[in-house]
Amino acid sequence: MATEPHKLEPPIGEGPIDPATGAHSPVWTDFYQGLADRLLKLNAATGVVDGSDAVAGQIGEYMTASASGIALVNNVPADVVSLSLTAGDWDVAGNAQISSPGGTRNIFCAGLDGIDTMIAATFPTTGTTVNGINAALRRYNVTATTTVWLQAMGSFSGSATASGTIRARRMR
Repeated sequence: MATEPHKLEPPIGEGPIDPATGAHSPVWTDFYQGLADRLLKLNAATGVVDGSDAVAGQIGEYMTASASGIALVNNVPADVVSLSLTAGDWDVAGNAQISSPGGTRNIFCAGLDGIDTMIAATFPTTGTTVNGINAALRRYNVTATTTVWLQAMGSFSGSATASGTIRARRMR
């Protein structure tokens, strides 16, 4: 009798111990091995529970990358830092810090694979300002290795540089 793929049933008609040899029967050994394999997969699907870091490919895997000193050009998006995601379901977040030593500062923006968060304000025109911008959290569900970029942009006169960090956690 065929069982459903998600169902694991013990062998019928044969005891777990072979009466002739006193050893576990091969049918029951296969059953117990299948049960152990499924329990290992179930445990791996829950992620780590001992406070250690999840290994690559495991739920909870965490990656981060940072960069600094990326020159910005007025009103042109710039790639600040990238992170290479392996196949899987990821939550990705980023944070850009834009530093401008003077001049007019109108808008600063950041985002993942495009600009999605903007600060529009009246900034001081003297002294260096540093503005932190959190990019909106995004889900990446990818079947192949994919590069994600944290981007920044500003509307300003004078000069500006960007620094940033991008973080990803494997969700499943």
